[in-house]
Amino acid sequence: MELRVIDDKPSEAESKALALKSKVDSLAVTDQASYDVANAINAAAYEGKKNFHKWFDPIDEASKKQRQATIAQGKKIDEPFDYVIKVTGSKAAAWIRAEEERAAEEKRKAEAIARKAAEDAQLAAAEALQAEGLTNAATAILEAPVVIPKVSVEGPVKAEGTTYTDRYSAEVVDLMALVKAVAEGKAPASAICANEAWLGQWARLTKGTEAMPGVKVVKTTTQGRRS
Repeated sequence: MELRVIDDKPSEAESKALALKSKVDSLAVTDQASYDVANAINAAAYEGKKNFHKWFDPIDEASKKQRQATIAQGKKIDEPFDYVIKVTGSKAAAWIRAEEERAAEEKRKAEAIARKAAEDAQLAAAEALQAEGLTNAATAILEAPVVIPKVSVEGPVKAEGTTYTDRYSAEVVDLMALVKAVAEGKAPASAICANEAWLGQWARLTKGTEAMPGVKVVKTTTQGRRS
């Protein structure tokens, strides 16, 4: 089977590529003849791509260089700004969160003191009434809700226009403990992830001659073409 090779014009290259693709979609390689057809199409695609890139690559390279220069210029200015934004923001966020926690803790302590003082005052009033023989009045005071004065603690003042968002992340400090938890069903399997890059390297080195529990070596064959 003889196929005409495309030239280096992009519109013609696209047309030829799509035409070849349509042939591939309906092609079934079942015998020597269809195998030869597949390789004729394969060779035409290789050659067509090579011819197209003779035209395209110089344009693409010039465009990439211009884009790289533009990115570098923007990066040169953005980097110091981003550094300042990150460092000052991190320091300010750490301080304001610490101050908010301090103020919250002080408020909890002040509220506890205020509650204790209100309860003591209520009990003292009831005891005074009881001492005067006013039992019913004393009982009513003891059964009444404790009135706790409102407590206010001054907290930090956020800078105008600032917002603070809490983000959480996890750090594995004991991998074996995590693996054990997954094995025992105390943590989901998604909590650990197989190192597919390492496993892929292992598979390439061993070529399926070694076995590993829970891992299947998959062999795929691809066709190349000499230049």
